Amino acid sequence: MSFRKNNLFVAGSLALGILIPTAFLSANAVDIGYGRTTFVRAPRLIRTAASRGTANSPSTYHFTIEVPEDAGEALKAVTISPKENADKIDFKVSKSKAFMGDSFAGGTNLPLANIGGSQINGSNEVTVVFDEPVQPGNTVTVSLKTSRNPRGGVYLFGVTAFPEGENSPGLYLGSGRLHFLRN
Repeated sequence: MSFRKNNLFVAGSLALGILIPTAFLSANAVDIGYGRTTFVRAPRLIRTAASRGTANSPSTYHFTIEVPEDAGEALKAVTISPKENADKIDFKVSKSKAFMGDSFAGGTNLPLANIGGSQINGSNEVTVVFDEPVQPGNTVTVSLKTSRNPRGGVYLFGVTAFPEGENSPGLYLGSGRLHFLRN
């Protein structure tokens, strides 16, 4: 009789030990100290597209990011960094915008708290900070206008997502790829 009670106790403890950490992870952000947080489950770069695919024409580049329900933290900012390319992309930073959803037609516009760029070492990266963070379970598209598309070829753009929280580290989501045809 004692053996059977022990087995039930061990099985019950094992099940409880498996369920408790899972419940905490899905409900809370990961606090990494000093007010910094990180995502429990990473946002995903689900689409990269340009409004025009031909060289030397003005265009708008769209970077669509899905924040999963169980991300654990809202998306506060996105940095887009062109990788080393044959042509430098000239972003019209002040014309940047963001909207809810993933279509070219756009969705509800999201106010931006800040839009910044960097010309250090020719990096040409753009950081978009949302006025209100994008909550888990939503999809957002960041739109960047350019004065012209490059001369042609394949261009890569690194996309990094930042969770809410002071000085929280970014999470690299991968590279978006755009292919421009020569005229």
